Amino acid sequence: MVPLKKWRTMAFAVLFAVLVLSSLTGALSMVPPKGHTGSVTPAEATSVAQRHLQWASSNLPGFEDWKNAKLSQPVVYYFPNGTKSAYEFTVLVNGKPNGFILVAAQRYMPPVLEFSKGEAPSKRLGRITATRIKGFSTERHRLLYYGALSYSVELKNGKAMDIYGRHIPVPKTVGLSFSPKRVADAWGAFETPSASEPMVEILSEDIYTKIIPNVPVWTEDSYFGDPGNGYISYPNNVGPSADPWDAWDGCTPIAAAQIIAYYEHPEIYENGYYTQEYKEYMTSLVDILHYTMGTFDKEGNPGQTYVCGRRGPDACDGIEAFASEYQKLKNEGIVSWSLVHSYDAQPTCTWGLCWLHAYINADDVIDEVNAHRPALLQLDNGGIAVDRQKAYGNHSVVIVGYVGNSYTIDYVVIHDGWDMSEHYLAWGNWGSDTHLVKVIPKRR
Repeated sequence: MVPLKKWRTMAFAVLFAVLVLSSLTGALSMVPPKGHTGSVTPAEATSVAQRHLQWASSNLPGFEDWKNAKLSQPVVYYFPNGTKSAYEFTVLVNGKPNGFILVAAQRYMPPVLEFSKGEAPSKRLGRITATRIKGFSTERHRLLYYGALSYSVELKNGKAMDIYGRHIPVPKTVGLSFSPKRVADAWGAFETPSASEPMVEILSEDIYTKIIPNVPVWTEDSYFGDPGNGYISYPNNVGPSADPWDAWDGCTPIAAAQIIAYYEHPEIYENGYYTQEYKEYMTSLVDILHYTMGTFDKEGNPGQTYVCGRRGPDACDGIEAFASEYQKLKNEGIVSWSLVHSYDAQPTCTWGLCWLHAYINADDVIDEVNAHRPALLQLDNGGIAVDRQKAYGNHSVVIVGYVGNSYTIDYVVIHDGWDMSEHYLAWGNWGSDTHLVKVIPKRR
């Protein structure tokens, strides 16, 4: 992304667990908070899930159909050391899956760790691993959960496969941090005869994480991306062929491609990120957006895209021109996938001129995530994410969630385009010209 100052520039998941800090060193262990012991039986977990069904159906918009819902038998998750960590219940409305509830298996954890109207994580894990692990079954392969979105299937030699089909290391030490008073109050609320004011108060005051499920992730490294400095001119380079520009296609096209892929063809990425079709599809989207955005290379700083509001191609122009360019290439036989939407780009900038005055409000992020719309975040002097060592500087990322409540945000959850993972960036850890670009799909 071009420095701003140079130009005067389906259902969400709700997690009640506090941030879980993992370490990849030390003995294989799990460290619970002091003073809280005792495991939760399957029967107790079922009771918690049933109470939460009734609370959600009475208090949360969009969950009314959970009032008469049934629960599946629990699926058990474990910590890396073999201790039970959680019970997953699929919510059944008229006999069909309609979300899930994740209940803690230990009393030092909040009773309800996560609930969603989306697909149960065990179902997604089963679908992905069944195509990659011969003889996979939840009875033979242990499911792991140790906080946040750490769902995975345990393999051998300290490895696991996560919900994206990636092989990841299993942490050797998991340190948990919860408020003892909040945990005790929450369990007390679930164990009282009625689930009214006490539980509503606890749930509404808590800090939680909302993440839009199944937003595809992409980077342009030597494994996933396409090579650069080739001899094939645009548009014949579209896809995994070598591009006529640098191997780094630019953070803004990469970020926008993830948003567009989210709306267009979920079936391509639902089977994991390591398929040839996924690579062909994502490199095609990135190449087209690189062209429509007018992304260009500077010596020592490739993949530059102008912020919205500049005369000539820029980030917003490229998003809005994408559909017509894509359809043209489809008519020419260069791409084959159908096009479902066109897109409108709405920057949080005065008169849409991000080089003149840009800003970002927490309400805008909360509204976009709650509406299940990933958004483009254009960072000015971006800081360092929780698990990163390098500052983002002037960089475009995808917002896929937030940590906070209905009024404030502590962290934004992002895909930063540098790898295939989610990251947490503290709210306000950026310069004054940072702004949001809302990407609004319109059915064609």
